[in-house]
Amino acid sequence: MEKRKTSRTSLISDYNAEFKLGDQAFSRIQVSNIGTSGCCVQLPVASAKYLKNKPLLDNMILFHADAKHYSLKGRVAWHDGGQNPKGQWITAGVEFLETPQECAQEIKEYVMASVKREN
Repeated sequence: MEKRKTSRTSLISDYNAEFKLGDQAFSRIQVSNIGTSGCCVQLPVASAKYLKNKPLLDNMILFHADAKHYSLKGRVAWHDGGQNPKGQWITAGVEFLETPQECAQEIKEYVMASVKREN
């Protein structure tokens, strides 16, 4: 079993994000596996060209219906290149470089509540 530094949700979350990669703006991007140090996002396969060299995510904003909207700094830490069963999406891991403390606390509380629901 993989060990993680911080807890995170599994598979899906209630968060969405928007950000810029290169000259392309992305909005309403599904966020999964969110934790205080990062998350995973699902991007269209056509966005692969923007994921080379672990780019920074400009103006990343996290959205959750029950939380404030937060502006974060992040970077793509890895991606699967669209190597999933349907091949329609690229899953990318995003590392948060700067997270407002209030945002980190809300994510931590969300993860703890999610873990309780799963058990």
